[in-house]
Parts: sequence; C-alpha cells; structure tokens
Amino acid sequence: MQIGMRDYWSVWKQFVLQGMLLDETLPPALLQSWKHCAALGLDPYSSIPSEEVNFSSSSSIAPHMLTLVRPIMEDLHQFIEGAACVVVFADDAGRVVDCFGDQKMQTELEHLGLSVGASWHEDHQGSNALALALQESFPIQLEGAMHYRAALHPLYTSAAPVYDLLGHIVGVLGVVGRHENSQPHTLAMITAAARVVSSQFQMQVWLSNTNDLLSELKTILQTLPEGILLLRRDGVISQMNKPAGTLLGLSPTRVTGRRLSDVLPLPSALALALLHQQPLVDEELVFDTSHGPLTCLCSLKTISSSRQETDPEDIISSTNLAIAEPVAADGFVIILRSIERVQKLVNRMTGAHARLTFANVVGECATLKEALRLARLAATCNSTVLLHGETGTGKEIFAQSIHNSSARADGPFVAINCAAIPRELITTELFGYEGGSFTGADRQGRLGKFEQAHGGTLFLDEIGDMPLDLQTALLRAIETHTIIRIGGQRVISVDVRIIAATHKDLREEARDGNFRADLFYRLNVLTIAIPPLRDRVADLPLLVQHFLQRQSRMTGRTLSIHPDAMAAIESYTWPGNIRELENTLERVTYLMPQSMITVEDLPLELQQRAGHIEVTTAPMKYSIVEERGQRKSFPLPISVPESTALKVHSSEAEVQAIL
Repeated sequence: MQIGMRDYWSVWKQFVLQGMLLDETLPPALLQSWKHCAALGLDPYSSIPSEEVNFSSSSSIAPHMLTLVRPIMEDLHQFIEGAACVVVFADDAGRVVDCFGDQKMQTELEHLGLSVGASWHEDHQGSNALALALQESFPIQLEGAMHYRAALHPLYTSAAPVYDLLGHIVGVLGVVGRHENSQPHTLAMITAAARVVSSQFQMQVWLSNTNDLLSELKTILQTLPEGILLLRRDGVISQMNKPAGTLLGLSPTRVTGRRLSDVLPLPSALALALLHQQPLVDEELVFDTSHGPLTCLCSLKTISSSRQETDPEDIISSTNLAIAEPVAADGFVIILRSIERVQKLVNRMTGAHARLTFANVVGECATLKEALRLARLAATCNSTVLLHGETGTGKEIFAQSIHNSSARADGPFVAINCAAIPRELITTELFGYEGGSFTGADRQGRLGKFEQAHGGTLFLDEIGDMPLDLQTALLRAIETHTIIRIGGQRVISVDVRIIAATHKDLREEARDGNFRADLFYRLNVLTIAIPPLRDRVADLPLLVQHFLQRQSRMTGRTLSIHPDAMAAIESYTWPGNIRELENTLERVTYLMPQSMITVEDLPLELQQRAGHIEVTTAPMKYSIVEERGQRKSFPLPISVPESTALKVHSSEAEVQAIL
C-alpha cells in the first residue's frame, strides 16, 4: 500500500514513542530493520556523527577498483544532475569509500557523519537504503521518515548491491539527496549503474586471474628443460621459452608474434603435421638452425576450444598426449627435446657410467705399474686405446679408469661385449636403427651404442671376436666420426672415444685373415698390456687382503687367512686371473664356519698344488645351502657343472634334486 510522507512520519513517530505499529504499513524488510535498531538502543533523534573508519587499511575494496567505479559514479550523477544529490559507493561493511556530487549536499552529509570513511551500516546510521541493500541483497529506496534516524528524514537514499565474479556482495552503490527531489526512476538508474559496476569488477577479476594464470604459465614454460612453443592456428608464435630459443638459435622476444615458418625452415614431417593438424609424439626431426643441424625429439599437440577442461600435463608432458576426436585446432603446442639430453637420460637410466678409477687397481709389481703409467698417459689424450690381456685380468677396470681420468669423465661410458651379442644383432646394437626398418622394430627406432656414448667413451670388449663384415663399418665410424642407422639415410655425427679390449693377438689374427688389418692398425694407437696374475705373484697378498676386507664388510665378520693357505694361493697359476681369485675367496668365506681361511677351506686344486692332500679317484665339489639366513656347505660329485656348484641353494632337498 502506497502511503505518503506524512503517513510514514506518523508511523515512525508511533513506533519510536510506543514501540509498536497499529497496522502493518511498512515493508517487511524495513519493519525488521526498525525493530533491530530499537533493540540496539539506537537513539532515533541523535545527530552525533559516527566515528570515521580508516577504510584504506580495513576496506575490502582494493584502491585500483575505485578507478573503475569513479567514472560510473560521474556518469550517474550527470544523468540526475540538478537534483542536488551525491553518489556514494560503500564497501561490503557499509563504509563509504568514495562520493561524488553536489558540494552543498556533501557538506550536509559531513555534518551528519556520512563523509568518506564513515559507516552507513544499520548499527551506526539506523535504517537506510545502503544498509538494507547490503543486508537484503536487492535494490531499495527509502524516503523521509522511512529512515530510522530523524536526521535522515529530510533525505532520500537509493541503493543497489554490487557483486563479484562468484556472486558475493562486495559493495553498494547509492544516491543521497533531498527527499523532495526524489524521482521514481532514480532506483532504476542506480540499479543499472550497480550492474555496470558489478560487470566491471567481474571483468577486472577475470582479467587479473587470467594474467596470473598467464604469468604462472610463462614461469612454468621458462623452468621446463624442454623447449616449448605455443602457436596460434595460423602458425604465429604466441609463446616460446628460453630452452626452445637456445635449441633453435632464436630470440624468443624477437620471434614472438611471427610465423614459425618465416623464422625457421620446418622439417617436412612437422610442416605436414601442422598443415593437417595431426599430432606427433617424440618424432626424431632435424632442424636447420643458425648454428647448424639440430636433431631432437619433437612432439606436437593440437589445442582445441572444444575441450572444456585442459589438463596442464597435456602441455607440459609429451608422454601423455591423449588425442581427442578430430576437431579444428585453435593452436598448437610444440615440445622439443635435445637428442643429447635424451641420450644422457637413457645413459643415466641404464647405468651407462663408469664407477671405477685407478684407485681400484690393486698391485705393486713392475709390469702392472708400467700398464698404469701408460693408462694414465692415455687418459690425457683422445686417441684410441687397445687393452690386451687374458680373461679376468681387469681390462674393464683399466677402461673405466682411463675414462674417469680423462676430459670425458662427465660423459657416458658405454660398454658392449662383441663376443656376447649374436651376429645378427651386433650391427643394430652398435649403430641403432630407424623405425620400421625390420619386422619387430620399434616404431620410433632405437639409438645404438655409438649415439648413446656421444660425448663419452665406447668400450668395445672382446673386439677380436667381432664379425669381419661388421669390422668395415666399425672402421669407417671410427675414422669419420659418423654413423648411419640401419634402415636410415641420415649421416649422424658422433663424438666418441674408442677403448677396445681383447685377449687375442690381433696382429696374428690379422695375419691369419680373422681380423681386418686396417682396423687393427686404427686401433693400435695406444696399446696397453695388462699382465696375468701368474706374473704378479708378489701382488697376491695385496689382492687377497683387498678382497677379504670387502668380504668382511659384506659378511659382518673380521676375516683373515692362514700363512699356509696364503702359500697355497701363491703356488697356484690362476688361469682365470683376478676374476678367479675374487670368486674363489668369496666362495670360501661363505662356506667356512670360522673367520680364518685355512688350507682345508681352499678348493681341492689349490690344496693339491700345496701338497696338502693327494689326488683321489673321486674328488668332490661343494655347493652353498642357505636356510633361515644360515649358510653351510653341501658335498657334490665332481661331475656336477661348476655353474650348479657355485649357485646358492635354498635347501638340501633342492641340491638332492639336482643329483
């Protein structure tokens, strides 16, 4: 029911004097507000200004937000100019953060304690439109005696709430003027203006969030070791991180905004993938950069706006490039991995590194010292090294030591036993192959040992057993420092230092036609002869002590050896050299119950050499049985293979099953 100003004044007077209403003439929200003010004991006749609040330190409105509100406040005042009013903006607590309008009206409001920094909250100013708009979350206009405080009766207040991106109230926009100047359309205008402010706030928050996300994305892109490029649909570069610029020889700041094909010749596979909007996953491509050809693994991911959600891992990880239904691409992500970095990762995962140094070589004899002197000289240069020695003399220890003392110590150490790999596979092992080269080949192809050893050392063990037809390809790779993968045509440069080892006389093998003479001469640059153990009798005590110390750490016992047992070891010729000595001592220490090795603990052949026992018609072997953490020996006939005798069995029943 519409009632006039006088009617509201009489209703207000009745309420403040008697605390009651004769009829329900007030809107429910306003009636509830009056009752709340009365319950607080708020004096309706008070004209004392409320204490101002320092909104700069306590307001929820950020200062930069005010720059969005002020133009709208000015436009709103212009529409209602001549009405002697003031446009007010307050935060979600009702504190005035800005006002604009008629100067005389502003002065009047200051006398009422309603200047910038003051509170329009219901608890301070009683019922008013700004307080009710915040409290009830809808636009409202009060005139004259509808206000609880008599000081506001000469005024009208009109206000509408302002919302953030999540629909929460962040403030209120209001107009205050003389009640006789109130217009019916004022509330509609203030409501429209509040919606504009809400839109501005929401857009500002959205832009701020977007900028934060872009900043985070840029930070992530810069910290990734992979090269990352973001392209628009037309191939224009929108983002490029530093690793990508370093790989491609481009300046990210200079090429951003330009088409990728205009600043870099694209490999045909990548150009076709971009043209047909087809993904690539770890495709090995060669880029023609300003600093020469670059081989890298390239992945291409299409970006489509049809996806409602984007998993960040789809951008960061090329190993999870899930392909959706074919759609028009809005852009592309290109991930580049340097082939050298991939090789280092492969080497780290496969253990392609040298662990041993010259400190691991035990011995003091003259022939060993001469071999060490030559090995240390070999470590100072990059020439090919040929290690010659019987099986078990420690050729790989020398190879690893040379590598670890050389300038290539930080590079990979890749070893391949030429005698252990089948003839049909050794070529692919050395040189790798392209994808689809033969039935069963990996689609992506595979790196060979030469590429894996790039920047480091390739150790060719037992090179004397390499097939003749492969020796020609090996010679060319060593001389040209290039290889061609099986099934491929691209020449790949490799920086590899070759260390070869053999137990054969390669000169004699070349003379007999079993080894290419030209390859022998290419390998025979620095030849190091490693003496057999039978020529190092003086080193046997040092070696035995070294191995016993290691076994002591492994078994938790302090191990030693009796002089008679040491004499037996020194009298043996050790055809298996250091490897045989090491394995013999390891076996003895596990089998013997005490901590000192005696002659009786040694294998029969050593006891016989020492004259401790006579040769019997039925010699025996012993195997190790481990039950409940305890190890003990178990006799075996001499006919049982050595591999079976050396195996650790879980029970005597298992050994009996073998016999």
